[in-house]
Amino acid sequence: MIISLCLIGFCTCAFYLHFVYRNWQYLKFSWQVKNGFWYPILPLIGTMYVSLFSESINIMSLMQWIDKIKGFPFSLWDADKYIYITKDTKEVKIFVNHPKCVNKAPFYDKLKFIFDDSIFVVPEEIWKKQRKHFGMGFKSSILKNNVYVYYNHSCRMIEDLKYVETPKDIFRYFDRYSVQSFFLGNTGISKYLSSFEMEKVGDIILEIQDLLNSLIIIPFISPKLWLAIFPAGKKIKKLLEESKEITKYGIAQKKKMLRENQEYRENSKDILELCLIYNPNDSDDKIMRQVAFFASAGSDTTGYALTFTFVLLGMHQEIQEKVYKEVMEVVGDKDITHQDLPNLKYTEATICETLRLFPVVPVIGRSCDEDIDLGTKIIPKGSSCIFSILHLHRDPQYWPDPLKFDPSRFLPENQSKINPSSFMPFSAGPRDCIGKAQALVNLKVTIANVARHFKITSNHRSIQEFSLQSCLTMKTRESPHCCFSARKK
Repeated sequence: MIISLCLIGFCTCAFYLHFVYRNWQYLKFSWQVKNGFWYPILPLIGTMYVSLFSESINIMSLMQWIDKIKGFPFSLWDADKYIYITKDTKEVKIFVNHPKCVNKAPFYDKLKFIFDDSIFVVPEEIWKKQRKHFGMGFKSSILKNNVYVYYNHSCRMIEDLKYVETPKDIFRYFDRYSVQSFFLGNTGISKYLSSFEMEKVGDIILEIQDLLNSLIIIPFISPKLWLAIFPAGKKIKKLLEESKEITKYGIAQKKKMLRENQEYRENSKDILELCLIYNPNDSDDKIMRQVAFFASAGSDTTGYALTFTFVLLGMHQEIQEKVYKEVMEVVGDKDITHQDLPNLKYTEATICETLRLFPVVPVIGRSCDEDIDLGTKIIPKGSSCIFSILHLHRDPQYWPDPLKFDPSRFLPENQSKINPSSFMPFSAGPRDCIGKAQALVNLKVTIANVARHFKITSNHRSIQEFSLQSCLTMKTRESPHCCFSARKK
């Protein structure tokens, strides 16, 4: 017994001596930060066990626990990797624009088994090439053409809403809608997929996001072990195979068209074609995973933003009425066109205010590839930085009455009052969201079309009612209530 205790004591001392020796510079920086310094750092776990103190085990709950109990900035250890968490606008501005903070934080590596070598997770040198290549799929001329696609798709959804009225799971409802929008406007394989198959892909994306929470937040689980042993991992493996089966015929047809038609190849512009051209030797599985990232990013951003916008409009009838009046004045009963969108200023302000209160991507992580001077302190090379966009967007230092839903903040005459670094719903800097312009176009078209056809109501009364959760994108833990009643002509 005594020998065992001595051995345990020796191993513990050896671990901490080695840990301090290897991580001395991070420990010194953590001492400057104060918050989080005194939590014991455990082998394999670090201080990630603090996530157990939060409402539930997911990134957003952890951020809210930090904000409520300890405050930002905060130091965290993912096993032996140091993480600095902040919501300070000056620091966030430095991080997102710094040439040595372009790479994603190491915790994103856990997602490579899903997104493989997609633009989301690749290192900087590959990202630069991919950004330039896939940027061709988001040119203004393509967005202009997609307005027609989005409008017609929203008209079909409106006919469905007349019968549904109150979606049981509103996140799933609008995520399915957004996935279909992506396939219709960005892949060219919608003619090979049924509406049911496109909806199924949307369901798969949603389910994978929910299942990923435990992998992201628990430090000692490797993706391979997680996929092999954990029920959530096994389920994701099955879902990835399902999505591969759904899309394989469309991918094969696109490959054939590109192989047989040189003119078609030279004029390629949709995302799937660009994926196939980027590396012609990639397997169908790799192509599917690249497309899956764009589908996930596009559908979650748009679908979740639509959900939050409609719920907030249902809670604030006077704001909904302003949106309705603007749409009727600008568009009336005619089709919504590209020329109408710049004139929907209050509608756009409503979208921005929704994304301020409920940023779809509430947390961003970057890696420091050299020492970064933050002005008051220098964060050492090798650190990870996490920015809580949700808390940045709700900081009373930059947003008076931050929990008030007030679209007038974003009207043209008030935009000069906004600190640009205090609002970044699509990230910022060189590695911001490649599809942000497309997302805004789809949001404006859909919201304008729905607002002129339906009176929206919700039984929620306060933003504080919503319990939030997030893996990569944020939603409420329970589906919010929202009812769509057809307007009388």
